[in-house]
Amino acid sequence: MADKQVSNPTYMANIRHFFTDGDKGCMAGRGIDLGTYEGVKFNALRIYFKVRDGEMPVGAPRWKKARVETFYNWMKNDYPRGIAAPKRPKAARRTDAQFKRRPARREDAATYSGRKLAKLKTAFQALMDKPATDPDSYFALAGLHWLPKPTVYCRHHENAYNPWQRAYMNHFEDALRRVPGCADVTLPYWDITSRRIPAFLFKPPFDSYKFPQDLYDFQGERVAKKGDRTKRNGARHILASLACRNVTETVETALTSSRWELFNGWVSGNTHGGIISAHDNGHNACGETMQNQDIAAFDPIFWFFHSNWDRVWWNWQRNFDAMTVDSFKSHLIGTPDWLSDPVLNGLPPFDVAVPDTINLANFDVSYGPPKAKSKATVRQTLKAGSVAAYRPFHIGTPNKVSVRAKNVDRLKIPGSFDVVLQVRGREIARTGLFQSTMPSQCSTCRMKALANFDFEVDLAALNGPVSLKILLHQKGKEMNFPLTSCGSPSINARLLLT
Repeated sequence: MADKQVSNPTYMANIRHFFTDGDKGCMAGRGIDLGTYEGVKFNALRIYFKVRDGEMPVGAPRWKKARVETFYNWMKNDYPRGIAAPKRPKAARRTDAQFKRRPARREDAATYSGRKLAKLKTAFQALMDKPATDPDSYFALAGLHWLPKPTVYCRHHENAYNPWQRAYMNHFEDALRRVPGCADVTLPYWDITSRRIPAFLFKPPFDSYKFPQDLYDFQGERVAKKGDRTKRNGARHILASLACRNVTETVETALTSSRWELFNGWVSGNTHGGIISAHDNGHNACGETMQNQDIAAFDPIFWFFHSNWDRVWWNWQRNFDAMTVDSFKSHLIGTPDWLSDPVLNGLPPFDVAVPDTINLANFDVSYGPPKAKSKATVRQTLKAGSVAAYRPFHIGTPNKVSVRAKNVDRLKIPGSFDVVLQVRGREIARTGLFQSTMPSQCSTCRMKALANFDFEVDLAALNGPVSLKILLHQKGKEMNFPLTSCGSPSINARLLLT
C-alpha cells in the first residue's frame, strides 16, 4: 500500500499491512508477534523506536517517514482496532490535586520500633491475608513486577526505571494505607549503604511470604507451589555480598554525577553502571527470591529496598536542583521521548506518566534531608577509558586500570548473573545484573541485549593471567555459565582518563 501519512489509522485498515510475512517470521524468533492486533499493540512502543531509528525491518528498507508517523498516530489515538464500536475515551492524566494524600515522610527502617513498627506489621499482614484475587492483596501487588501477569511491565535498564519504581512504591504504599487503622502508615527505607539491616526485616511478617497458590511462568513451568515461602540470605551474608560488589562506592559515585545518564547508569555503549548497577547488585546480594526478577517482589524486603532507591534518586534530584520537569531536563542530553512525548512516556499499569513522577511532592511524600554535598560533587571528575578528541584530559591515578567485560549477550543467560574478574583463577572483583529467567520475552531487555561491565582495579593486582567467569543465580545457587554461550564477550583493559 502507498505510504501516505494517515491521521486516524486503525489496525485493520492500516497498521496490519505494514508487516510482511518475512517481518513476522523474523520477529517471532525474538518474542514479538507482528501477526495479531494484541501482539502489535503490546510491543508498539518498542516497534516505534526501532522503525523510527531504522533498526527495523531487519535486512529490509527502512520505513518511510510517513509510515512511521502513521504508526505514531495509531498509538496517539489509543490503538484503534477498526471495529464498528465507539472509541474508548483516553484516560485523563491525574492532576496534582488527585495525587494528594495525607502528608507522608518515609523514614529510615532502622529507626522503627514500638507502635510505629506494630502498625507497619498490621498493614503488611493485612495485605498478605487478602485473597489473591483482591487487587489490594500482597499477591496481586507483588505480581505487577513480573509474574503472574501475562503483560510484562519491566522497565529495568532504561531511563524510565526510576520513574516506574517511584509510581510502584506509591501504589503499594496506598494499599498499605487502605488497611483499616493504617491511614498514616508510610513505607520506610532500608539504607543499603548503612552496613546494617534492621533486625525486624528477619521476623514475621517481613521475613518471608507464603505463596497462596501455584505460580507458573510464561512457558508453563511451575516457579512456586502453593505453600512455598520466599527465601533470602542471612543479614551477614547480604552485607558481605554488598561489600564485595562495592555497592556503597557505586551509590556514592552516582550521587556525584550531575548528568542524569551517569547517575542512572547504562550509559553509552550499554555499560552497566550508576544506580542501575547498584540496584542490580543489591538484588543479587539478597538471595534466592530477590535474585529472580520473575518473583523478586514477593520477598517483603523488596519494598524497603526499593523505597531506598527512590530516596537515593530524590537525594540526587535535590543535590542538583532537578526536582521539577524543567530543571530535570537541564541534566539530560536533549529532551528525549521517554520524558517529553505524551504517547511514549506512560508508565503502565499506573495511571501516571514520567513527568508526573519527577516532583516527589506530586505524591505528597518526603524523605529526610540528603547528605551534604561532597567536594567530589563540586569537582565532577569523570573517569573514562576514552573521551572526545576535542576535550582535554589527564591520565588518571597510575596504579588504577579499567577492565571491561564487553558485549555479554544477556538474552542468552536465563536469569540474574554475576560477572567475575579473576587473576590466576582467583576472584578479585565482581558485579551483577538482575533480570528475568526469560529475558528474551521482555521487549525492554531485547533493546539492551548486549551489556558491558567495568571494573576499576589496582594495576598491581593484575599480576597474572586475567579471565572472566559468569555465575548464573538459580534457586539460591551459583552455577558456572559458559562464556561461549553468551555471544562473543571480550576483555578490554585501559588506563583511566580524567
